[in-house]
Amino acid sequence: MKRLWFLLLASAFLATGCSSLSGLAGMSTPAAPHCGDPRSMVLIIGAHRNAPAPSLDPGLVCQVTAAIRAGLPVQIVVPSGQPLLTTPRLVSVQGGTLAQQNSPRVRQDVQRVQAAVAAARPDSPGVDDLAALAVAADQARSAGDPHAELVLIDPGLDDRGALAFTAPGTVAANPAEVARQLKASGNLPDFRGFAILLVGIGYTAPPQAPLPAKWRSNVTQIWATVLRSAGAAVEIIPQPGQGPSVKTDQPVRAVPVPPTQPVWNSGDSTFVFPDSGPVGFDPDTAAFRDPPAAHAALRRLAGYLAANSSARIELTGTTARWGSLAGCIALAQQRANTVKAVLVRMGARRSQTVTRGLGWRFPGYENDQGPDGTLVPGPAEHNRSVIVTRLPDL
Repeated sequence: MKRLWFLLLASAFLATGCSSLSGLAGMSTPAAPHCGDPRSMVLIIGAHRNAPAPSLDPGLVCQVTAAIRAGLPVQIVVPSGQPLLTTPRLVSVQGGTLAQQNSPRVRQDVQRVQAAVAAARPDSPGVDDLAALAVAADQARSAGDPHAELVLIDPGLDDRGALAFTAPGTVAANPAEVARQLKASGNLPDFRGFAILLVGIGYTAPPQAPLPAKWRSNVTQIWATVLRSAGAAVEIIPQPGQGPSVKTDQPVRAVPVPPTQPVWNSGDSTFVFPDSGPVGFDPDTAAFRDPPAAHAALRRLAGYLAANSSARIELTGTTARWGSLAGCIALAQQRANTVKAVLVRMGARRSQTVTRGLGWRFPGYENDQGPDGTLVPGPAEHNRSVIVTRLPDL
């Protein structure tokens, strides 16, 4: 069920029983209708390196309180390389009177959940959120609740498993391609019937380098697209995770962050406009994904050509290995021609620019084919570009 989460966060501090646990002490726990219908919950928490130490915000405290009051289970999964499931020891109030359900036992159980979140630690290296979500879903089904709420509180930067982000380019990968690759390779779990809440995706802790807003958004959309493809109802809460990670000896590999697109300058003999940068294209087309950004990125190159009538460049289009080679070459040629057209409109002469399309047959191509022939999204994104090469002057 879609909730007005930000309204809940604001009202949680005002509504009795939806405050932080320090505020819960000394007051009764109310019916709290703002928390929505109670559901059993599995909290998948980023208690590992490179992720801010997990905690429950007032909205989640409210949901946990509602679940406990209704006698529904609340469990925790730590998404290490081998996900670890734990069940806090709670006092059941199911079937009790309203007075019993508003008793101090509810407050104490909520505090037990928070304490378990704070104390959680990984027992194996790495992080695999996708596997942890699958463990959570299997546990909920085994308990007879195929419609539980799964809450992922983590940056989402898996360093292993089917959705590892450690391959260069994966952070910038096309979300739909990631989902298709997981499905085609048989690595897409079944989340039909589940509601999955994504909290703080893309917010990291040292030593993991932070993600700029653009890549946080893309990682979030990758997760949302993958989980929806797996049948889940997904809600995104862009709550910034803050602070250091938990103290643990279990290592987590850093995820490479795509570099900021450098600016072309007249001293460059070659220069690459990657598809993940401003000169990027809509999938399978020669249309710019963000025309104003592309034009701004090309303006300096166009100005140089306009001011130096003897200068010449070659624009080479490259692609991922998808479909026929002839189709890839044609698309790469069209993209190079699109860039040339912009340069000409900005003042360059047509004779100063030659274009060619190589598709995926170019020096520097990284294998983007999985063992079963599926497209690997990270290397595929790396392989898409328009390369600028200086030629001898006219």
